[in-house]
Amino acid sequence: MTMTHKPVMVATDLSARCDRPIERAVKLAQDWSVKLIVLHVLDPALPENPKRTRLDIETQILDEVPPTKGEVEVVVQEGVVADTINKVANEKDCGIIVTGVASYNSLGDIFLGHPVDKLIRHAEAPVLVVKRKPVKSYKNIVIATDFSNCSMDALNVAASLFPEAALHLVHAYHVPYETWLKSDQVKIEVKKEEHDLMDQFLAKHIVDDNILKRLDISIDEGNLGTVLSNKIEETKSDLLVLGTHGRSGFMRATIGSNAKTILGWAVQDVLMVRGKK
Repeated sequence: MTMTHKPVMVATDLSARCDRPIERAVKLAQDWSVKLIVLHVLDPALPENPKRTRLDIETQILDEVPPTKGEVEVVVQEGVVADTINKVANEKDCGIIVTGVASYNSLGDIFLGHPVDKLIRHAEAPVLVVKRKPVKSYKNIVIATDFSNCSMDALNVAASLFPEAALHLVHAYHVPYETWLKSDQVKIEVKKEEHDLMDQFLAKHIVDDNILKRLDISIDEGNLGTVLSNKIEETKSDLLVLGTHGRSGFMRATIGSNAKTILGWAVQDVLMVRGKK
């Protein structure tokens, strides 16, 4: 699968914590030779300096964007932050939305004080939550799968956006009624079934041969967060990719009830991919 890269959009609240996402967005735009769009949202619900004009904001943004040979467009719009980000990204046909993290302690504090959940649920474009200083390009990427169409979309998007990176596809599973069923044979059969499901998943979606050559597959028993954490540490991965919708509660397991946990312990950047409708 190949992808024609579209503009990169990064949203900033003009605070120091936006330095990392802006730097990553600049690097992506340069690597892909596309326009960089820097968005600042004037939220009516938030206090603003009445003496600061839109021109002042645009000037500050241009002063803070690292030097780049590519085209930079600054957009200042009024509205609810998450909704406006999605609206502008759609209007500008952006290929990715880059955001930052305001706090590692609370889901409600992620990105400009708004839940990242709200942003990614409605964003057509993938959402990249940047945590690390972007010293280099992504070299190793962990992608979680529950065998849903959305997780396949996540794999394809990651592969296309970062064609030089190694891909590590990870599936976590539990042995049903493990507390009561102590038989090793049951565990063997369940593991075999999960491997068969992985084969069917890849065959069903006709994964590109070029992606398969870069793909390392892991199927491990255990909690999703633990399995992902172990694989990230093992592969020294610098990006974690999650589909935002899935089957059998995968949405709740990643973005919903455990979003705080996964986004909290992951020191790596996290790419959220919404499945195709």
